[in-house]
Amino acid sequence: MLNAWFDRASEAGQWSWTENEKLDFGNALKNRIGARLAENQRTGYFSRMAFRVAASVIVVSGLCLIAWQKGAAIRDVLDPVVYAQSVTETGKRAKIKLQDGTIVFLNAGSKLKYPEKFNRDVRQVELLEGEAFFDVAHDDEKPFVVISGKSRTQVLGTSFNIRSYTAFEDIEVTVASGKVAVAKASAQGNFAEKPMFLLPNERLSMNRKTGKVLKSHANALDVSGWVDGNLSFNNESLKNVATVLQNTYNVAFNFKQKELEKIRLSASFDNKDSFNEILFAIAKSNGLTYTYKGDKVQFYKKTNY
Repeated sequence: MLNAWFDRASEAGQWSWTENEKLDFGNALKNRIGARLAENQRTGYFSRMAFRVAASVIVVSGLCLIAWQKGAAIRDVLDPVVYAQSVTETGKRAKIKLQDGTIVFLNAGSKLKYPEKFNRDVRQVELLEGEAFFDVAHDDEKPFVVISGKSRTQVLGTSFNIRSYTAFEDIEVTVASGKVAVAKASAQGNFAEKPMFLLPNERLSMNRKTGKVLKSHANALDVSGWVDGNLSFNNESLKNVATVLQNTYNVAFNFKQKELEKIRLSASFDNKDSFNEILFAIAKSNGLTYTYKGDKVQFYKKTNY
C-alpha cells in the first residue's frame, strides 16, 4: 500500500496524504492486525507466550551486547585516561610519585608515560626508553603493569628494576622484593604467552628481536645501585657500558676498532669515583688506551707493526 501511494504521489508531484488516504490506510491496518490476532488466538496461548519471551530475550541480549561494546567508549568519554610523561636528560635522574603512591626512580636518558589518575582496572604505565626502578604500592584489586618494548611486567605490589634502552639488545627485569610476572606483550599490551615468574634476586632478559628469554640470578642491590649514583656491571659488553656512562655523564663514546665493543666487563664503581677514574680503570683492566677531549671519549687498542 505504501509503495502504491508513493507511485501515485510521484506521478502527481504531491507528497502529502489526503484525509481519505489516511482513513483508508488506517482501516486497512486495523483489519490486518485484527486478522493476525485472530490467527494467533487459534494457534494457542503458549505459542504466543513463547514468541514473546524469545523476542524479549533477543532484545535484552542485543541491548546488553551493545552496552558491553559501547561501555568502554562511553567510559572513555565520561572518565578519560589522561597521560603524563616524565623525561630525564643525560646526566640527570628523577624521582616520581604516582597517583596510587607508587615511587618510580628514572635513570638518566629515560622516558616514562603514566596516567595522572589510575581510573581503570589495571594500573598500566609504559617505559618508553631507558631504565627505571619501581617501588609499587600494593593493591589486590588493581595489578600494576609496565610495558617496555615488547615485554609486559605485572605485579600487585613489589619492587623491581627494568632496563630497556633501545640501544641494548635485551630488555632486563630484576626483582628486589615480592613476585613479578614477565612475558612478551601483545599489540594490545596483554600477555602474548604464558608469563615467567621472578622472585627476589632473579633476572629475566628478553631479546628485542627474537623475543627469546633467559632467567638468571642477579644481585638486585647492585643492579639498582644507580639510584644512589653507583654503577655495577656484570659481564657486560663494553658497548653497553659506554651507553650507561654516556647517559650518566653526558658524554659521547667512540670505538676506533669495532671489535672493542664486544669486550666483556665486570666492575663496580660508587658515587665517589670520578669519571676520569672510571675511564682509567676500564682502560687499564682491558689493555686499552683512550682519549678524552671535551665531551668525547674514544677507546682504542694500540697495534704493533
